[in-house]
Formats: sequence, structure tokens, C-alpha cells
Amino acid sequence: MTTHDITRTPPSLLRRARRTFFLVAVVAPLIISAAGVATLLVWLPSLPDEVATHWGVNGADAFGPPSAYLWIILGIGFAVPVIIATTTILTIGEHWGAAARLLGALAVALAAFATTLSLGSLVIQRDVSASDVIPGIEGVMAASFAAFAVVGAAAWAIQPRVRAEPGRTLEPKHAVRVADGERVVWLGTTSMPRAALAGLLVVLVALAGLAVFLLATGREGGWIVTVVLVVVAVALAATASFRVRVTPEGFAARSLLGWPRIVIPIDEIDSARAVEVSPFGEFGGWGWRVGMDGRSGIIMRSGPAIEVSRRGRHPFLVTIDGAGTASELLQAYVGRARAAGPARRAASGRPEVTP
Repeated sequence: MTTHDITRTPPSLLRRARRTFFLVAVVAPLIISAAGVATLLVWLPSLPDEVATHWGVNGADAFGPPSAYLWIILGIGFAVPVIIATTTILTIGEHWGAAARLLGALAVALAAFATTLSLGSLVIQRDVSASDVIPGIEGVMAASFAAFAVVGAAAWAIQPRVRAEPGRTLEPKHAVRVADGERVVWLGTTSMPRAALAGLLVVLVALAGLAVFLLATGREGGWIVTVVLVVVAVALAATASFRVRVTPEGFAARSLLGWPRIVIPIDEIDSARAVEVSPFGEFGGWGWRVGMDGRSGIIMRSGPAIEVSRRGRHPFLVTIDGAGTASELLQAYVGRARAAGPARRAASGRPEVTP
């Protein structure tokens, strides 16, 4: 399959988009971070041995060496953008679109935020003696978020606009026919990939261990970590697996916890088909997602998905094995409902209205 078959985007535009993305998501963060590190090193002689590294409601409440800000610049300002860029290039591949453009803008915006935050936090502490009161951080935070917004918007604007076309339609392996009065139900389950689920479970175990340690030793933050643990655990349980149903009444998908869920009545469905989905290329990631083109869905992996086109609304998709059979069955019910429409109106005495 060629690049043109997947995206229907001119190869020259696609190459320019990928090249600009690399400059925005890798080269620009490198330049910004290098400038930040160089400035920090120049400032070191005028900085105290310990500087404020955290501010609470009552002012500075945690201190450390100035080199702590060096790692913020290198970590958040450069390492994270490189991870974003690498993940985007490897997962999207040739299926480029607005999601990649947004991730490129996010990468360089993080570099601007981390560098502004670090240098801003240090500049208000230059030539400050131990007896002086360290200024508040409010102005620095405002400047950091402003840098994030301005640089991110500029990075979005300079990248070429490439529209990621929806994945190709998958041909059904066999036709599905439903006789009048016959009731056939299709059931399926779509779940998070095992590797991703295992990684999240490791995070949960780590959070649980940290919460137990903080609570057992009476240290601050124990209840905060506990709340985060509960929220993450509930979110994981609610989104790790979904049950999908296709019935004569329509389409439904719900979490194994019962929520979140979606129900699309048969009368609200225009059509159904099986398509191939690129999670990052079309939706910017996995989970219950909303794409840049307005489509939404339960996107657990790349591959086949049921796409339900809704009247007056954007399509909804679910990645799942057996998408071809499920979409064929749903389309059969849509056709039967349309055929039964005039008969229902005649039986009720209402005239048929042709738009």
C-alpha cells in the first residue's frame, strides 16, 4: 500500500510537513533548552548555594541547588519533546494529519514553558542574600504559561496543514443478511492492549506503595497520593475494556463498569462500515478520543473498527475484532429500518414527506 493510498496527500506536502515537524518538535526545543542551560551557567556565580525550588501559599517552602533547574530544562524542555516527536513519528508513520501537527506544537511549547519557568525562578533570586525574602512566583508562572501559549500557537501556524484522511474501508469477508422478523445480536469486547494495561498496573502499584509509605510515616502528601491512586484506579477500570452490542434497536458500547457508555438508536444511524484506524494519525492517541475532524470513538489499538455514521452528528468508531461482521449486521438493520419506515407511517395514517 502506498503513501498516497493511505492519506491521499501529495507526497511533496507530506515530506514538507514531516520536515517542519522535526524542526519544530526536535530542533527548536534543542535550541531553546541549550540557550536556557547556557544562561543558567552564566548566572551561577550570582546565585546562592541553595535556591527556592517550590512555592506554596505562604511563599517559598522548598530549597535545593541551582542545578535542579538545569534538570528541569533538560528533562521537560528537551527530553520530553524528543519522546513526543519519536512516538509521533513511529506511531503515525505516513498517516500524517492535524494530530501530528498538534503534538509538534506541544513539544516546542513545553520547551518554552520549562525554560521560562526555570530562568524566571532563578532571575528573581539572583543576588538575594539569606536574610532577604524571596519574591513570589506568580509573575513567573504567568510568563511561563504565556510562553507556552505563544510558542505553541506559532509552531502550529508554521506547520503545513495536512488532513489525515479516514482509514480505508474494509471489505466484508462474507455478506450478512437478516430475514424479516429475524433477530440477530452481535456481541464483542474491545480491551486495552496487554502491554499498556501492564504499564498502568505498575503505575498503580507504585502509587499504592507510595501512599502506604507516606501515610504510615505520617508525612505530608499521603492523602493527596491516595486520592490520585483512587482516581487513576477508577479511570483505568472504567476505560480498560468495553462491551459492544449490535441489535435491531441499534448500536451500544459500554464500559465493564457500566459507564462511560454510548447508545445510538437505529433511527439515528445513516450507515455503518468497517474501517482501518490509525490511533495517533487520526485521534492523537488511545482511549475514548475525539479526533481533530470531529469524529469520536473508543480507540484501543490500530486496525479494524466499526464506524457508525450518525444523522446530524459526527461518526462514532470502536476498534474491535470482527468489525466487518458487526458493521455488516448493523447496516442490514439500518436498511430494514428504512424499508419499514414508509409502512409504519402508512399504518399510523401520517403522510410520507419527501425532503
